[in-house]
Amino acid sequence: MKFNKPQKAGRKNLSGPDAKKRRRLLVVSNRSPYYLESTGGTIRMVRNVSGMVTGLEPVLSSTKGMWIAWGTVPENCSADIYRIPPSNPTFDLKLIPLDFDELKHFYLGFSNSTLWPLAHNFLGRTAYLEEDWRVYVAVNQKFAAAVAQEAKPSDLIWVNDYHLALVPMMLRSLRVRSKIGFFWHIPFPPLDLFRTLPWRKEFLEGLIKADLIGFHCRSYVQNFLHGVEDILKKDVSFGKGLIRNKRTVKVGAFPMGVDYAGIQELVAKKEVLEASKRLRQDIGVDHIVLSVDRLDYSKGIPERLNAVERFLEENPRYLGRISFVQISVPSRIQIPEYYRMRQEVENAVGRINGRFARAAWTPVYYYFRALPFEELVTYYLAADLCFVTPLRDGMNLIAKEYAAAQDPQKGMLVLSEFAGAAEELKEAVIVNPYSIPSLVRGLKEALEIKVAERRTRMNQMRKRLRRKTVEKWGRTFLDCLKESSYDGKRIRRKKV
Repeated sequence: MKFNKPQKAGRKNLSGPDAKKRRRLLVVSNRSPYYLESTGGTIRMVRNVSGMVTGLEPVLSSTKGMWIAWGTVPENCSADIYRIPPSNPTFDLKLIPLDFDELKHFYLGFSNSTLWPLAHNFLGRTAYLEEDWRVYVAVNQKFAAAVAQEAKPSDLIWVNDYHLALVPMMLRSLRVRSKIGFFWHIPFPPLDLFRTLPWRKEFLEGLIKADLIGFHCRSYVQNFLHGVEDILKKDVSFGKGLIRNKRTVKVGAFPMGVDYAGIQELVAKKEVLEASKRLRQDIGVDHIVLSVDRLDYSKGIPERLNAVERFLEENPRYLGRISFVQISVPSRIQIPEYYRMRQEVENAVGRINGRFARAAWTPVYYYFRALPFEELVTYYLAADLCFVTPLRDGMNLIAKEYAAAQDPQKGMLVLSEFAGAAEELKEAVIVNPYSIPSLVRGLKEALEIKVAERRTRMNQMRKRLRRKTVEKWGRTFLDCLKESSYDGKRIRRKKV
């Protein structure tokens, strides 16, 4: 998408009898749905690919709302609000610039060196630095001020993810009267781990100023409620997902889905089908096993490769007949630990190929890059198995996308019991990613499962994914938020 002159959006007049019906939505997140590139005096806007963007953009477009996120504004641009998408605008994008120090301490520091490892149960990797916390607070204040500048009482505000946990409390301190929803997209840690956070009380107090707090899984809801009860001493109803004090906060599980219809459109395209066939011909084996992850220690990639090596040792009849494709998407490469992990993964791939490769057969294909979604779907179609084994994961949409894309006569999913998706995709072959023997057994079971059982399992998963799409996820959360009440007296009960 290209446009020559970004236009600054004016404020919308939401007064009048139709204001309540319109219920404009303000989405707030660290990640922007689009990023700006400047080439030769022309501003190019590129869409970010993520589950959150896919889920929220259609809902936001229907409300003529605004997305507020971090973003770098090119030097030749004076505007900070843009009409999105430029060719046919349906909502506004407001960018909040962050300087080097803020990115270092807020994003790389507290968000991804404190909260990320803590939420994924990696206490030994968790850093508690006062400067990181100080900047995290300051950046949350910057976001809250930007939202307060735009918000009207009739608006719905949807704050997303662990980067912005203090924003609900800060909005209330700025006298924002809009209804506020917050969605936490990663696991919420159990109480004994969360209590190690020095700022645990301030953190929870920031979150519970929202009217509705959502998580992907019921287990994360329970972890959060245990923290609120133990640390803040609030009256909590675990069965109903309520926090009662002077006001009532609803907490619920809203499992995120995928764009099932969009995936079906892609798999029906002639060029996608042909690319998938070429990929199988190029690899030239009976069985292709696919794994797709961000390069992150929570994804269990080294453990998975150790299991691949053990599988080839224990099952020599598969030598020359099976290949593993590992696609690792670059992530947080500025953090030294992630660079070291990349070396560890590449060394393991080299070791396995060195041990087992033959003249016309490569055991492991390794790619360190992000793929456009259409190309990724060709890999889904080509693969007989998808091997998804994170040590801990909030949801994992790769597992759902594969099940939605693959032919149920052919495909099968091997899934970690510690991925949020395992709560829904129970028909997958469920494994313990910390156990190499469990991974090897799961891989062998999935490869040798009978066709009738494979078809039954895959069809059950696909039926569920077809019903619980990503757009339905977004609308269900917003419907629940609309029925919440900020007056502190009552909240209409809705089954979540």
